[in-house]
Amino acid sequence: MKKIFCAFVILTAMFAAMAAPAFAAEMKLAYVDMEEVFDGYQKTKDQDLVLKTAGEAKEKERNDMMASLRSMEDEIALLSADARAKKQEQLIEKKRQLEDFDRNVRQQLAEQRNKMIREIITEIEEAVQAVGQRGGYDMVFNRRMLNYQKKEYDITAQISAELAKKYKKA
Repeated sequence: MKKIFCAFVILTAMFAAMAAPAFAAEMKLAYVDMEEVFDGYQKTKDQDLVLKTAGEAKEKERNDMMASLRSMEDEIALLSADARAKKQEQLIEKKRQLEDFDRNVRQQLAEQRNKMIREIITEIEEAVQAVGQRGGYDMVFNRRMLNYQKKEYDITAQISAELAKKYKKA
């Protein structure tokens, strides 16, 4: 009984090994360099500029707050002991406000960036779906997941063109 079972397992394995190359040959595969598409996408560049501008505006606001703090510190140095104590409390409160401002700005900018990234990744995935369906691909892989790939299977340029076309329309 064991010999029959072993023979069956061996025959099944041999059949599967011979059938696998034939099955794989019928599949149409491709890959896309998601990082290249993301970095080259005009919307990514535009959104990065928006975030940079917002960050610079917040930096200017922060610099104004710092100048006010320095001015208050200079003023405190010239005051009498009684007046200094009162101003010192105001200075501590301003420093706390600055810390809160820094924390809130970092959080807001991070949330904006994450939202932008999610939107762009979704658009890229939709473009991959569209190009994959139009091209009759069975599977489209992310290049980062592959250890080796032939350049002929790269559809990164097609995905970038699809995104550029849609972004120009919007």
